[in-house]
Amino acid sequence: MSKKNSLSFFFIFAFCLTFLLGTWQYQRLNWKNDLINNIEKSINKPFSFDEIKIYPELTSVILSDNYNISNKPIFIQSKTYNGNVGFHLYFPVYKDGSFMTVINAGWTKSDDQINIDKIFSRIDKKKNLNIYLRNFYKKKPHFIPLNNLKKNEWYYPAINDLEVYFLDKIKLDQYFVIAETSINDYFVNPKTLLRNSHLQYLLTWYLLSLTSLIMLIVSRRK
Repeated sequence: MSKKNSLSFFFIFAFCLTFLLGTWQYQRLNWKNDLINNIEKSINKPFSFDEIKIYPELTSVILSDNYNISNKPIFIQSKTYNGNVGFHLYFPVYKDGSFMTVINAGWTKSDDQINIDKIFSRIDKKKNLNIYLRNFYKKKPHFIPLNNLKKNEWYYPAINDLEVYFLDKIKLDQYFVIAETSINDYFVNPKTLLRNSHLQYLLTWYLLSLTSLIMLIVSRRK
């Protein structure tokens, strides 16, 4: 194969590959935009949580008082808020005696029991809680230590570790996050967690595809 034909083959391959990747990002862009729109609608007008339904991550819902939150917290370590290091406070959630999931009650500076009791009391007084949903980690995140159940040291909400610690199976595939500043000043709006970089990726791949096409034409004219 001549050098000219080799270059042509390379640029044809690069053009096809980058064009396909750009098209895939276009599909992902539309999917992400639809997801963001649905989640924004749920934030503005949340519905009551239905454990039978399947919700996209970060969907906002209202948790009724049929769900019982138990004051048996765990503390996820090394969480920061305004430059201060503290914990994320998690409580187990039950319904009709079944261990449904856990709920993230937000950031706390210490695991002092008096402070925890104050947060729990605010939760307990609410009949309906505004929450949003997060997926459990399927595997340990990078650069985060393993949970040490013997020492009761937690670094992320691993569903298997939670089941071992609370001696019960979790019924749901997602955990709850409280979305009310009246419970805890720490609150992460789920909108800030919705990053949509697909347009940038789409433009990058299509630009590379166009560049490959131009280089193909130039190489064939030599």
